[in-house]
Order: sequence, then structure tokens, then C-alpha cells
Amino acid sequence: MQQPTITIKTRGRRKRDLATHLLNIHSSGASPSSTTTQIVDARPVQIVCVSDTHNHRPLLPPGDILIHAGDLTENGSFDEVQAGLHWLSSQPHPHKILIAGNHDVLLDEMFLAKYPERRYGETTRTKADLKWGSVTYLEDSTITITISDRVNDESENTSQAGERKLAIYGSPYTPVYMPSAFQYSPSPDFWSNSKLGTLLPQDDLIVVTHGPPKFYLDRRGFHRAGCPYLLQEISRVCPRLHIFGHIHAAYGKEDVILDRIREAHDDIMIGWGGWGKVVWMVVLVGWTRCKQALGLGRGNASKVTTLVNASVVGGSRNGLKNEVIVVEL
Repeated sequence: MQQPTITIKTRGRRKRDLATHLLNIHSSGASPSSTTTQIVDARPVQIVCVSDTHNHRPLLPPGDILIHAGDLTENGSFDEVQAGLHWLSSQPHPHKILIAGNHDVLLDEMFLAKYPERRYGETTRTKADLKWGSVTYLEDSTITITISDRVNDESENTSQAGERKLAIYGSPYTPVYMPSAFQYSPSPDFWSNSKLGTLLPQDDLIVVTHGPPKFYLDRRGFHRAGCPYLLQEISRVCPRLHIFGHIHAAYGKEDVILDRIREAHDDIMIGWGGWGKVVWMVVLVGWTRCKQALGLGRGNASKVTTLVNASVVGGSRNGLKNEVIVVEL
């Protein structure tokens, strides 16, 4: 006998399905690759993205900037962190950026004050005793890096030196799920009150966080582990590149256009938007298509944000699994 078919309907399913359909319509007319802004005749800046090495030492490709998005270590002891810093500092990349992850407990002094057993018997050496070498550490802070470009002038068969500035913001914080370093209880105020919340949208902005934003390279089984409030800030500042890790199973790279239509879609998927937001999506998609038909531009889509989950480990034992990702800007 044929078994009965059971259909489970979740609350708000119709809204989410319609929002996804509208986003697909919009995306079909707005290819990310066609909106990426390139610097004509300039050598692209190579960003080497790596995260969640957990004491492993993967082979790192050459590049202009090496960015490690946290969980450099497995247990976060002083010896582990110092060994990781020696490894990063020995790399040939001109600029090396590091943020902490939830495993790098030595770098979270407030956490160690609450859980002194996580010092693993270390009674004298602290974060202040680390030798950082050529590594720049970011903790809810920013740095501006200047990269030399060489622009070719084919008409005169000459080359001209130029400079390109990249602003990099870094933060180690992830939503709390167990006692571990740099964790927070998600709330509307956490990211808006951080240094990230003070940044304005700008070209050539790179954001580095240990955890992912909601819905983007954050899937762990059936669960979406990303932070919706981080997504809110990422959608606001529209960085050129967002690097993270933490969710090993969601390793990968994705290009998206963070315009008003996608923002409305994500609000609906989170549960922040009702049917009024769906109607607003209909209006925005229709208006964008009309502008395209009239040759008046591409609507709200202005540039692509590249999202990278750079976790290199996987499996229950955190063994090396994934390749290091290189992004050209």
C-alpha cells in the first residue's frame, strides 16, 4: 500500500517562497560579473584568504595580502598561538592580517578571567608577551593598507606607478553557543555599536569576521549558523570583500549584489519583514526592470560583494580538507 504523503508547512512559507522567486527574477537580469568594477590596466590586488587552520600549516599561495580569519589554534594556549604567529610571520606576503577565533582563547583576556582553567597551566605568559613579528592583529579595529599598482600605457609603451588603498576591518566575535572566546548574545545593538557600525559604505573595503552573516556560506546541516545582525551591517556597508570562517562545512566563495531588493529578501527570510515588504520587493523589481528596458541603467545594483568562507579544515577531527582561496580585487 502506498504510504501517505505528509506535507509540512512552516509559518511564513508563502512569503519566503514569493520573496525568493522575486529575487531570482531580479538576479536573472543582474549578473554579478557584469557589475564588478575593475581598475583598467591595473594589476589586481591578490588577497590570500585562510581561516580555521587549527594548528595546521597549509601551503599558502603568493599574494599581496594574507588574511587569516581566526581559529589559528586548536586550544588557544600560549605556545600554540606563538607558533602560529611565527608561521604567519614567516610568509612572504607584504601584508599579513590576523583576527582571533573562538578557539584562540589566549587573546581574550576577559574570557580567561572567567575561565582560568583554559590557561592550561600557564601562570606567567600572557597575550602581552607574544612576539607578533610582521603580523597585524585586528580586534574590532581597522587598518588602511597601501598597495602599489603599475598602470600600463600601451599608447606610449610606458608604465606608471600608482597606489591603491584598501581599508580592512577585523573582528573575532561570533554568536554564543558554548563557553569559548569572543562570543556574544546576538542583539540588534552588538554590531551597530561596534567599530563596524561606524563605517560608511566605501570602495575597496574588506571586512574580516570569524563568523559568517546569516544565509551566506553559513549552512551546517539544516541549520543556518550566521548572524542576522552581522548581515544587517554587511548589507549596509557593502564591502568589496567579506572574509570569515567558523562554519567549516560551509567553505566556499560567493559573489552577490547587496542592493535593496536582496536586503528586503533577506529581511523576509529572517522574519523581520511581512507582506508589506513583499509588496515593496515587487515594486523594486518592477521599477528595476522598467529602467533596464528604457536603457536607464541597472537600478540599485552598483557593485559586487565577494563573500569567502575560508575554513581549511573539516571533519570531526579538524583535519586539513579545503584549499586556500585567493581573491583578486
